[in-house]
Amino acid sequence: MRALLVLMAMASSTSPSMAPRPGIGDPAPGLDLPTLDGKIISHDVLRGQITVVDFFATWCGPCQDSLRDLTAIKAALGPRLNLLIVDVGETPAKIRVFLAKNPLPPDAQLLLDADRTAAQRWGQDRFPTSFLIDRDGTIRHINRGHGPGYAARITRWLRALLVTTRAP
Repeated sequence: MRALLVLMAMASSTSPSMAPRPGIGDPAPGLDLPTLDGKIISHDVLRGQITVVDFFATWCGPCQDSLRDLTAIKAALGPRLNLLIVDVGETPAKIRVFLAKNPLPPDAQLLLDADRTAAQRWGQDRFPTSFLIDRDGTIRHINRGHGPGYAARITRWLRALLVTTRAP
């Protein structure tokens, strides 16, 4: 009985390293992460354009599927869509090998979250997770995981965001 009480207490407590999970309608948490070439992408990139922030890992099969779908969606929507892929916990060398076989669209950006601080800030513990951010930097949709209907759902949400929010 004591062990059960301890487990229940542990399950109900919040991990000090994991921030509260942001939700729909919340401002997008900060990014401030480097790209593979060392350029820092700041939180400002989330304002003024419809953005997909996708938390990803190269070892994750569903992440690879979502990356293919996001690449096709980006190709269809073009420069109206800002695509940020956040690789969590991997080395640049491993990511480069992966990208040689799985290229990103030319204007998409891959960000490195080697120490997982952004994943913690965004409350991420499941991959892939895609956040759709409006021009004001507000989270409008969240998709956790990948499966049937992913591409159609993300495309539908993005098209609605592109229509309902006008460029400044």
